[in-house]
Amino acid sequence: MSQHGDRGLDTGRSSATAPHHVENLSGYLHGAWRFERKVHDSLLDQEGDCLGDASFSEDGDKLLYREEGELKMGNIETSTEREYVYNFPASSMAEVRFPDGRFFHVLDLTKGIVRVEHQCGDDTYHGLYRVLSDRAWLSVWRVKGPRKSQVITTHYLRA
Repeated sequence: MSQHGDRGLDTGRSSATAPHHVENLSGYLHGAWRFERKVHDSLLDQEGDCLGDASFSEDGDKLLYREEGELKMGNIETSTEREYVYNFPASSMAEVRFPDGRFFHVLDLTKGIVRVEHQCGDDTYHGLYRVLSDRAWLSVWRVKGPRKSQVITTHYLRA
């Protein structure tokens, strides 16, 4: 242990706590969450905030993700919603799909942190998921394309 406690100041390591490992992904995600999202759009030179509620509800051996929020960005205030379907080929892994069945990405949080990628037309989505505790996690998406340049950071807290 470093002389500065467990913050790792003399080792060059991040002072953030190590990610929490998740072996039962469905069990971890299931239930109600609150979220706070920050959106930075460098092409529009705007920052936005979105607050809302999300839930993972059982549908057979799947989880259905649904979120609703209120986005404030520039002079715009609008309601938002999003849905995904989480299929579980293993207890620690989900195939995340859009409601119409199109593949989005694989999510495996056994190490507590994972990078994912999704190509949507000319746009590339680079994602990072990190489990902060048994009651909190975050996602960060970097979106690049001919008409997009965004960073979207979402913190989730168990409701």
